[in-house]
Amino acid sequence: TTIAGVAGTSGSTDATGTSAKFDDPRGITTDGENLFVTENGNETIRKILISSGEVTTIAGVAGTSGSTDATGTSAKFLNPHSITTDGKNLYVADSGNHSIRKIEIYSGVVTTIAGVAGTSGSTDGTATSAEFNSPISITNDSKNLYVSEWGNNTIRKIQ
Repeated sequence: TTIAGVAGTSGSTDATGTSAKFDDPRGITTDGENLFVTENGNETIRKILISSGEVTTIAGVAGTSGSTDATGTSAKFLNPHSITTDGKNLYVADSGNHSIRKIEIYSGVVTTIAGVAGTSGSTDGTATSAEFNSPISITNDSKNLYVSEWGNNTIRKIQ
């Protein structure tokens, strides 16, 4: 059953069910009430209310890439691939920015928690002293984040 989007039709429309449009959705996670989706083609993070199929953009601007930490649609991403949640926050593998981003679910505040936008590398360190090369997937165990890096062929842990 399709809950949101139209097969074969790309775009960026916040709407309900098959009236909504996506462009290259990549990652998906849930908090039980909502689905959260990374959209590589639109450079956005979208929320789908499971009960109704209502789709809203919670972070990023469709068609506008960047690395801006801000609130909601003032934030910018570059090729967000994967997403996970701890129930309060979303964590995004922002592949094109070589960084890991955090979105507070209820406020929409986006911050970079690890890596430096525009700088690829393989340095272990704290926060922005760490470097990543195309982080592609992310998950968590409620204490740590785990990141697979396509560009470095490694699995990394963020405590």
